[in-house]
Amino acid sequence: MKKNISLILILVASISGLLWSCSKQTTTSFENIATSTKPTGSAFIKIVHFSPAFRLATAKSDSINVFLNDVKLNGSFLTFGSMFPSTTNLYAAVPAGVTSLKLSTNGVLTPDSIAVISMSKILEPGKYYSLIITDSILNASPSKQIFTQDNFVISDTTTFTMRLVHAILNDTAGKTIDVYSTRRASNIFANISPGTVTDFTVQPYNFITDTIIVRRSGGTFELARLTTASVPLARQRAYTLIYKGTPSTTTAPKGRALLTYTNQ
Repeated sequence: MKKNISLILILVASISGLLWSCSKQTTTSFENIATSTKPTGSAFIKIVHFSPAFRLATAKSDSINVFLNDVKLNGSFLTFGSMFPSTTNLYAAVPAGVTSLKLSTNGVLTPDSIAVISMSKILEPGKYYSLIITDSILNASPSKQIFTQDNFVISDTTTFTMRLVHAILNDTAGKTIDVYSTRRASNIFANISPGTVTDFTVQPYNFITDTIIVRRSGGTFELARLTTASVPLARQRAYTLIYKGTPSTTTAPKGRALLTYTNQ
């Protein structure tokens, strides 16, 4: 009997020590995370820069900093094609509530003395958001800026989810695009106009490499393509497929192209 009581006391002490150790773990308010959980009190944000004509549209440098409630979020400048956080850490955890978000370029004395745009957003606890910087960033409409809530969900083990962002705002007037999957031999997105952000939709997953092609709607004229051999897509994940760049050329780094990044 005494032996059993001793074992019980040892077990209780071990569990208490483990709980105490867990309770001591803390995170900063701007910690970068890669998770689909929803901790109380935090919202999650991702910022990507895909504005090829940023200098022309804003008359400012296209190397920018991001400030949230007057606290700088990014490390190095965001330039065309870059994002914060990185592709490893998918979102930054930030305080929820009424939030001031500012894009700025470096001044002589301070890193935020030349504001490009300031905006006020309400970030809900546990929700995920993206600011996709395009040539229409100065537009007052959130849908034009483009500021979105990322409503992805965990998909089945045989699927993943994907949305499309048509980020070429100065594309040929009145022209729309289709996105064609060679694996499925059909369009996965159709008749998408510039500035559109689609919902996340379920896509079937298998191990066959796919080639995804942007075409003019209703035809086979190819504008850009992406092969998943170089950027494999995994099951039960969420992705953004983005058509971006300068429409009149395919020359890197700002020529029209198709790429994908992970949301979950």
